[in-house]
Amino acid sequence: MKTITVDIPKGSKYDIVIGHDILGRIGQRLKKQNLGDIVFVTTSPRIGSHHLKPLLKSLKSAGFTSIKVDKIPDGEKHKNQKTYLRLSRSILAFDKNSDKRVFVINLGGGVVGDVSGFVASTYNRGTDYVQVPTTLLAFVDCGIGGKLGINLDSTKNIIGTICQPALVYGDLNVLSTLSKREMRSGMAEVVKYGVISSPHLFELMENNLDKIFALDHNTIDKIVSECYTIKAKIITLDELDRKDVRVVLNYGHTIGHAVEAASQYAYRHGEAVSIGIACANDVAVKLGLLNKDVAARIEHLLTRIGLPVSIKNCRIDDIMRHFWRDKKFVNGQNKMILATGIGSTTIRKGIPEGTIVSVIKSRSAQGR
Repeated sequence: MKTITVDIPKGSKYDIVIGHDILGRIGQRLKKQNLGDIVFVTTSPRIGSHHLKPLLKSLKSAGFTSIKVDKIPDGEKHKNQKTYLRLSRSILAFDKNSDKRVFVINLGGGVVGDVSGFVASTYNRGTDYVQVPTTLLAFVDCGIGGKLGINLDSTKNIIGTICQPALVYGDLNVLSTLSKREMRSGMAEVVKYGVISSPHLFELMENNLDKIFALDHNTIDKIVSECYTIKAKIITLDELDRKDVRVVLNYGHTIGHAVEAASQYAYRHGEAVSIGIACANDVAVKLGLLNKDVAARIEHLLTRIGLPVSIKNCRIDDIMRHFWRDKKFVNGQNKMILATGIGSTTIRKGIPEGTIVSVIKSRSAQGR
């Protein structure tokens, strides 16, 4: 096992534990951490069918006797107020007649982690929660950092909190149950980390895609560990996203989120981010910030992974409507993270709308 510690100045400190075949030991770890005595577990039906049984066995073996499981249907469309309120009522009913502390375990991907973490961060003004990621996307990105929330009126993550987990516990063996589409989707975020921070990680992907998709232990360990290390460093510098440091994690997401919403979530998150990366690079090339050969190199890696770089079945007006709802925009001025090379980025505000529309039109024409 490997442990990466996130130590936020004057804030939270927690461990990210990574290993293979370690889910059966989580109960012992949680007992030692003394987070509480009763456990509220959230997952989805599909994820639960694969991983809930060993999790519950480990909890019971460690002495946890009061456990409730609640399941969230799969899909971004369930990341909403209705699910949040239902889970809040569920944990309240479970905890109501107990004189013991409750804590939450989120067993799943981005939807489970975001919604259930949001419930934990607001229930009783904050109760401890543990992230147990089960998708590559959750491993490398949304499983850490404390950003939690729900969508409202198709605007991504507009309602939420920033509240760090008590523990992130990642058993990389669970990746073997993912579909190829889910693995590819998660890889979009790995590409993001390579472009914003690590030429080494980018080259690792270029040279080892076969090993990554074969789930070679050593290669998967390297990419997940490096992504975690990069994000942990960024979080410690700018936990609350107020210093124009953490915003770098939004590379590919500004247009990507708009495409995701405009498609009514027909695109998976990572697929939309891949399109967003390609579009952001087009903008950067137009502005003279990124060499077109570097943009082509990034796009080539995305297509080798099997990710989309063109837009299908989305109206440009719908994309732009969602684009202007981005929560990072201030006073009607857009704000995008643009690559200047592999391993470097810049922040640009007030990019002419015509430039953005022309890029989206070009990528939409390619998708026909």
